[in-house]
Amino acid sequence: MDESLILELAKAVAKILAKKQKLSYAKDFHAFTKGRKLVLAGVEFKNFPKGPNTRRTDGDVVAHAIVMALAGATNTGDIDDWFPDKGKTGVRSMDYLPDIRKRLIEEKDLLVGNVDVTIICGDQPRMKKAIPQMQENIATDLNLDMEQVHVKVSSMDGTDEIAKLEGIQAEVIISLWEGL
Repeated sequence: MDESLILELAKAVAKILAKKQKLSYAKDFHAFTKGRKLVLAGVEFKNFPKGPNTRRTDGDVVAHAIVMALAGATNTGDIDDWFPDKGKTGVRSMDYLPDIRKRLIEEKDLLVGNVDVTIICGDQPRMKKAIPQMQENIATDLNLDMEQVHVKVSSMDGTDEIAKLEGIQAEVIISLWEGL
């Protein structure tokens, strides 16, 4: 086989694969309020004195951003389309992940390549020790291998609401494959 034919075939395969891969980015932010607990990827930070100012859910920005990224990758709305307000309060946000796995990923026969999460918060609370548990929770709820999930934490310097510990944000990038 000559080199030009190999290059042509490689381009054709790359084009087919590019159409089958979906990448999505999403983020979720919640301002803090006193008297609420902080939960991230299902891990509660008991020594932190404030948490997201939400009532409907536990305000887990990691779980919310993952749902938003999955919905975005498949062009199927957003978190409110998948989990509309039914008047309940205190819903555990990580319960959304196995639900969306069954109703979206498995139903549409999608393959998750990876889930990359960045949690952005000021200097407190220290989260590094909780990262393995967060990764395990995400992997378990989405039925992924641990190697497919990465969680990292970034503190913010400056004067914005995150740096001043007035809120917390999670950013997520997800890769999905369809039709493989």
